[in-house]
Amino acid sequence: MGLCSALMTIFTIKMGTAKQAINQGRSPVIIDNTNTQAWEMKPYVEMAIGKGYRVEFHEPETWWKFDPEELEKRNKHGVSRMKIAQMLDRYEYQMSISIVMNSVEPAHKSTQRPPPTEEGQRWGGPLGSHNHICVTYNH
Repeated sequence: MGLCSALMTIFTIKMGTAKQAINQGRSPVIIDNTNTQAWEMKPYVEMAIGKGYRVEFHEPETWWKFDPEELEKRNKHGVSRMKIAQMLDRYEYQMSISIVMNSVEPAHKSTQRPPPTEEGQRWGGPLGSHNHICVTYNH
């Protein structure tokens, strides 16, 4: 885990501020978002690699990260068990830079996907069952 240690100052952010933090050379930059598929992570990874950052992927280390019933109890945004189960069905377990960079947004998603918002994420911080993307600057 190295520079992504919980002991360090961590910036948990979304796309708009991720770009700002990366452009400012901050390190590490943690993108904590509900990314269930590789194509959802691609804009972050492209941005980080383009600025010379090293990219790591991390999942929560909880016994309940794939348990829809427990996730329903713990999420702060009222996401239903059914919706969580649907998200888990789409979840891609093995993640790497090459998988992300070769991923393509599904055609049916392109027209339906709303633009990113600056609102809070749908899941409650570390309680969500989602990937974290950590980018650290390579000096």
